[in-house]
Order: sequence, then C-alpha cells, then structure tokens
Amino acid sequence: MAKHERGKRNMSAIPEAVINAKSQRGGRAFFVLIMIFLIGVASAVFAVLSGDAQPDLPLFTVSYLFLLGISQTGVVFTAMLRLVKSDWGKPWYRLAELSTLAYFPFAIVGFLLIIYYARDELFYWLHVSPEEHISPWLNIDWLVIRDLGGLLLFYLLSIMYIGNALRPDLQTGDDSATIDRDETETRLYQLSPIILIAFVVCNTFIAWDFAMMLVPHWHSTVFPIHFWFGNVFAGSAAMIAIAAVMRRADGGAHFGQYQIKCLGMLVTGFTLLWMYFFWAQFFVIWFGNLPHETEPLWRQMDGHYAPYFWTMMTACFVVPFTAGVFAIVKRSVLGMCIVAVAINLGIWINKYLMIVPVYSPDDRPFDQWIDIALALGLLAGFLMTLMILARRLPIYSNWEMSREA
Repeated sequence: MAKHERGKRNMSAIPEAVINAKSQRGGRAFFVLIMIFLIGVASAVFAVLSGDAQPDLPLFTVSYLFLLGISQTGVVFTAMLRLVKSDWGKPWYRLAELSTLAYFPFAIVGFLLIIYYARDELFYWLHVSPEEHISPWLNIDWLVIRDLGGLLLFYLLSIMYIGNALRPDLQTGDDSATIDRDETETRLYQLSPIILIAFVVCNTFIAWDFAMMLVPHWHSTVFPIHFWFGNVFAGSAAMIAIAAVMRRADGGAHFGQYQIKCLGMLVTGFTLLWMYFFWAQFFVIWFGNLPHETEPLWRQMDGHYAPYFWTMMTACFVVPFTAGVFAIVKRSVLGMCIVAVAINLGIWINKYLMIVPVYSPDDRPFDQWIDIALALGLLAGFLMTLMILARRLPIYSNWEMSREA
C-alpha cells in the first residue's frame, strides 16, 4: 500500500519546468529530425524521378506498417486503461494519444503512395489471368475502400475521443467550470470499446491485404489477431520511451517505480499472449500441412531467413519473458528500455518476415542508402510531428491525474 501511495504522490502537481521547457537540447533534436525527414522526402522524390535508384517497396511497406501499428496503439493503450479504470497509467494518457495523432498524416499519405507505386508488386491478385476465378472482393477498388475506409474510421474516432479527453485541460477560467468532468470521464469510458473495435477492424483489413493474401490461397482466421496484437504488444512496450524521456524532464515526478512496475507487469502478460497467438497460428499451419501454407513458414524458419526468425523469437519472447520474471527489472527504467527495444525489434522483424520473403529468397534489409533514408525519414517525420503536438498541447491529462482513483 505504501508503494502504491508513493507511486500516486504529486500526480496533480505539474512542474512549471515541464510545461514551459524548450531546452537547447530539445531544439537540437527537433532540428536533426527535420533534416532527416527532409532527406527522406528528397530521397523519395529522387527515386520517383530517377530510374537508377529504386527503393525496396516491400521493405518500405514493413516500416510503414510497423510505425502504423505502434502509433495506433497509443490511443488503444489509453482506451484499455480507462476501461479498467487504471490509476497508474494516467501519466501516459496524453502523450500516448498524441502519438496516434502524430502518425495520422503519414498513415494516409503512406497508404496512398504504396497503393500508387507498389500495388503491382505487392498485390498479385490484381493481375490474375482471366480464366482464374477470384472473389469480387479482390480488386483495386475494394482494396482502397476497405483499407483506406478502415484507416479513416479509426483516425476520425480517435480524433473525437482525444478531443473529448483534451477539453477539460484546454478550457480555462470561467469556461472550465462549465465542463462536467464526471460526464467527460463517463463519455470516454463509453467511447473506449468503440476505439478498440475500430482498431481491430482497421488492422484486420490491413493484415489481410498487406500480409496474409500475399501468399496465394492462404486463408487464416487466427492471423489477423496475431497481426494486430503484435502492434499492441510493441506499442505498449514503446510506452517506456515516454517514461524515460519524461523522467529526465521532470525528475520522475509522475513516472515512479510504481508506474514502471505496473507497465512491466502488463508487458509481461502481453509477452505470453503474443506467444500464444503465434503458436496458435503456427500450429494450424503445421497441423494442416498444406504445401502452399507450410512452404512460406519453412522459408522463414530455415535457410537465409532463419537468423531473422530466431532473432524475432528471442526478442519477442525469450528476452521479455526472462526479464519479466525478475521484479527488479520491472522497476528499472533502463531494464524496461532494453526490453522495449528488444520487443520492437522483434515485431519489426515479424512484419518483415510476413512480407519480404514472399518476394525474395535472399533479401538483405537496408542494403542500399535509399531504403535507409526512407525508413529514417518516415520515423523522423513521425517524431517531429509528435514533438510539435507536445509543444502546443498539454503533455499530461491534468484533470484526470488530479482526480481520485
């Protein structure tokens, strides 16, 4: 009980240094992000105009899907914690939600660019022979409608959800008295399951089109769950980055050992769930022993891609599960940062193995400069936008942190 109280102390006291700080270090980091983003944009323009340097489009798709998943998890993370009426997670609410908003423009523009430039390479079923029977569902019009529609649905609901959460902190003076915080809290509680459903629907469509259907005649009801839960797993682990940054800014006023330990327990539970969903997917393929399904799986586990596969298993299960056994790791920001990096590396490789081996028997990621520039540019653009939002909006959900659990 004492530890719980220490974790809750000072949650309503936002240091002035945090609110007003625009340090020289932050300015330098922002400038570096701008430069990396501009280099990425310039590389994309160069690739379009030049026939000499062509990017690895499946590899770019992997980076796009990875960042899409962990950024969408921001609002999903807060929706889950609000549903269970979590108190320890309140310091994460605002920045987690802003991370979802920060990727919104990149999610839509990136999808349109992939559809325009990479559809012939990624979606074989758009150009099947006339005598081969395929579902009317499998055409470019329905591809755009379901995936772009799913993305817009999720982000529009997220904007409405985050807008409701922001209102009490944005209203000042006499206006703040007109906002019923109990009503706002109830509204957010009611909207939370809708956000989760929209996330599942959106990512199920993405999982079908950008991963499962790349392998001809492969149909799986388990795979979409494995896909979108991997996003939740990596995104939840990435929340430790917010804690690490903010602890340096406010001296640990809001991210104490209690918060870190609770997040560590959540990540440990997600580790076991991820392994369960992976095994459920693997078992169905192995037990069915259908050549068109087992061949892509063995291609990942043996030969050229075997080191990637076993690195993924180590990073997504062995490292976080082993670390989760020890309470001292779950209370350590450094220890949790190592676990978070491992998990996110593993989920990136997981998506890489879903897509790239279908197109190349011996691909080596980032073996040309343009692939590195595009991936880093996309990441820099996302972080740059997040920094802009964090400077213009309250970085803590003050009205929720000041309320009793």
